[in-house]
Amino acid sequence: MDRRDILAALPVFAGISERDWEKVADLFSERQYRKDDYIFLEGGAPEALFVVKTGKVKVLRHSTDGKDVVLRVASPGQLLGTVAVFDGGGYPGTAQAIEDCSMLVIARNDCLTLVTRFPVFALSVIADLGGRLRSSAEQIRSLAVERVEQRIARVLLKLGASAGSDLPEGRVIEMPLTRQDVADMTGTTVETAIRVMSKFRRAELIRTRRGKVVLVELDALQEIADSG
Repeated sequence: MDRRDILAALPVFAGISERDWEKVADLFSERQYRKDDYIFLEGGAPEALFVVKTGKVKVLRHSTDGKDVVLRVASPGQLLGTVAVFDGGGYPGTAQAIEDCSMLVIARNDCLTLVTRFPVFALSVIADLGGRLRSSAEQIRSLAVERVEQRIARVLLKLGASAGSDLPEGRVIEMPLTRQDVADMTGTTVETAIRVMSKFRRAELIRTRRGKVVLVELDALQEIADSG
């Protein structure tokens, strides 16, 4: 799939006319990253907006005790760096390649030019940012009112959707996921994360495969995530 096809499939570029596509696509370059490479760093100047072409990227944030907390996993077609590019502040997280990946990159100034030239693009960016804000609000609500089993089931399902691949035995989360990661992402202690993950394993809702978590019973996990 070429650069234009990937961009045209993104909601933020919906509505750009046929005659304008060549000008839009030419603003993007392509960069290759190897597994574990950093794409941008938390607090860094927002030099560019990134679109994942191939591979998967995790967005991390450094906690006060020096640990990395996974905020999200971006898959092909998703944007990285949106908030920083449009508010002018530093990147709110660090983006690191989970596997070898290819990124489509547009400089911040060119991205801002698109906003002024194409109102449809501007409205789509606002919608994307609004979705991020809504997701953050839901995460805050989850930490405040949901049981830890709900939170962990929800995080596992979210990672399965964004960084998973389906195999006969279930959906494999294709990224390293320690109990500390689970604890940090769900606002609980590592001891509690171990207890809940062990409970899920005994109930045969999940299992491990070559060090990776496999979601065996997606429907049952969804019921737990929606309970309460």
